[in-house]
Amino acid sequence: MEEGVVTELQTALVKHQYSVFSPEETGTFEKQWLSCFDNFQHYLSGDTNQKAFIVRVFVAAENAAEFLRFSAQIKHTFSGTEIPLSVLSESPETPNLVMIEAGFVNSEEVSVDYGQIELVKFCKLSDSDYNEYWFAGVEGGINENSVAESSDRAFSQLLTVFNKLGIGFNNLVRQWNYVEQIFGITQIDNQFRQNYQLFNETRGEYYSKYRTIHAFPAATGIGVDFNGVTIECMAVVSDEYHSTIAISNPNQLNSYKYGQLVLKGEPQKNKTGNQPPQFERARLLTNGQTSRLFISGTASIVGQETIGLNDVEKQTHITIDNIELLTSQTNLKSHYPELKIFPDKYAFVRVYVKNEEDIPAVRSICKEHFGKVPMTIVKADICRADLLVEIEAEKTN
Repeated sequence: MEEGVVTELQTALVKHQYSVFSPEETGTFEKQWLSCFDNFQHYLSGDTNQKAFIVRVFVAAENAAEFLRFSAQIKHTFSGTEIPLSVLSESPETPNLVMIEAGFVNSEEVSVDYGQIELVKFCKLSDSDYNEYWFAGVEGGINENSVAESSDRAFSQLLTVFNKLGIGFNNLVRQWNYVEQIFGITQIDNQFRQNYQLFNETRGEYYSKYRTIHAFPAATGIGVDFNGVTIECMAVVSDEYHSTIAISNPNQLNSYKYGQLVLKGEPQKNKTGNQPPQFERARLLTNGQTSRLFISGTASIVGQETIGLNDVEKQTHITIDNIELLTSQTNLKSHYPELKIFPDKYAFVRVYVKNEEDIPAVRSICKEHFGKVPMTIVKADICRADLLVEIEAEKTN
């Protein structure tokens, strides 16, 4: 796969399907989890050709100890499967204490292979000379470690796995970065450092060492309550008939060009400033006949400034406007004039809301706009303290 290569298509891209599973029971976490997992298993048993390539479980927990107990129970339930799994301390909407979001493919249309290297599980989806790798649950350690240490451990695990599979950081197309207390401040060496900045520095170090192409993956950087840093990602290795193109938003400054005024916390010693986050607003994957668009976590930012302070409905509408402009045919063709097959259908949408009391209003706006698309809504801190909502998505043709 080459950045921006123009070719004629020979094969189709892998088709993803997403589903969200909520518990039908109320009451304890244990009851809700069994109900949720039963729904997931029932879905799989209804079509034996459907194979899950990634599973995310969102959990509400009062404290770190409770989260770790719930996480251990979930991982034990999934221990008989090979599916890449992340357990995330982002709360579903009350009264739900747990929820599953899963991605599936049809095994009659694509080869599905599972594997594990050290602690990291992965799924490889293959079709002719196209190979797509999904990684989940790459955890940097429990919350006794600093975010900097947890970030380094997570990226180090990825590097080990990539090296053994013969792929590299250049192959990354989509990445999710879950950071404990993301805009919290940690005192390190008599400096007050923001947790998101600590993560960004580690990401920047690994990208500078192991990426040789200019563009970055599409990505989401989002808060979790506990468990340090967890990374998920998708990498593509393919022939010359497949291309991936970085897509920017004409209304937003690229994140890696953010000025220091919007980057919080003291910079690292001996550095002139903080490391901006390194991701593209979206990545387009196409082979001429089929296209998919991976939309990064998007918020109510115009230029580099937050718009709609303290107004969740305004922020939600501006976020959706940003996504529609980003994914418009005009914008996609401005980045890739040869594009003829446009990703115009949402495969899934995930919505992060800072304050639980805002979820009903945000859900109403999103349902009206996105319709019956599989949608996950969770409570989570966004990467800026003044942001109230963030939305990510995947589109296909």
